[in-house]
Amino acid sequence: MRNLISYYYQLEPSDIHQSLFYYTFAIKGEKYRLQEVANIDIEKVYHFTLMLLQRGIYTHQIIKTTTNEFFITFDQKRYVLLKYYVSDTEKISFSTLLEFQNQLINVSLMEDTSGRSWGELWSEKIDYFEYQMSQFGIKYPVIRESFSYYVGLAEVGISLFNAYFDPKEATTLSHRRIKYNSTLYDLYDPFNLIQDTKVRDASEFFKSLYIEKKDIFLEIATYLKSPNLSNYERILFFIRMLFPSFYFDMFEKIMDSQKSDEPLIAILEKSKDYDLLLKEIYNELASYMRIPYISWLKKM
Repeated sequence: MRNLISYYYQLEPSDIHQSLFYYTFAIKGEKYRLQEVANIDIEKVYHFTLMLLQRGIYTHQIIKTTTNEFFITFDQKRYVLLKYYVSDTEKISFSTLLEFQNQLINVSLMEDTSGRSWGELWSEKIDYFEYQMSQFGIKYPVIRESFSYYVGLAEVGISLFNAYFDPKEATTLSHRRIKYNSTLYDLYDPFNLIQDTKVRDASEFFKSLYIEKKDIFLEIATYLKSPNLSNYERILFFIRMLFPSFYFDMFEKIMDSQKSDEPLIAILEKSKDYDLLLKEIYNELASYMRIPYISWLKKM
């Protein structure tokens, strides 16, 4: 790898650290990561980072090769060299996430969804997951036991989204995935950035926290009462909480690797807790705003 970096970037690192999807090194105090990237228009991301930089917004810098290419190929994988200035070990806080989102609102950003809405993307995902279940489900007893429940949650979310979605509402810098244990590096990684409503990141942050911490309702209730949120955004937050991405992300990993589905057991053990959390959020919102009537969520 040292020879590749020297040849393509004219950099001479003395010490390279290898991880599963990237290599890191430093030269004279400047930090670099050679990061695996797949299925993303790298040139588009590059110009996106330049646009953000013109607005005074930092992301990691994509370094071109000596032949003016955006990536190199190694072991049949694409790698991009990124220069970065933040900690790649320091965990983000929720306040850090909110501060990041306030930087850029309602501008035309690059995105990977071709303008498709959550409803369309989620429906497409569910259709594909159902196909996988029909083909391979017999191999995965834990998935067979739980799949219908989580698809049911997702379908309620899709129905609500299709009823409420307004494409004219403001969007901001968001992330494909951001979690409670994400680092500052993840926050500013240009390959993790998309354009979406501000509640996308908040909901994914809280869902990941739910997996590790049983009671997060008070933190969510405080967030939902923020004057910076509209009632429309509060409903979108609830809709996003209905879509169990933590389950489907694990489902995809299991199907792709064809390994045991036992890691899902820890999620299933918390399904009653998640039901309760959804009911608490629903009834909290219903206490001060109009929200569609959903009988199984309504407090008796």
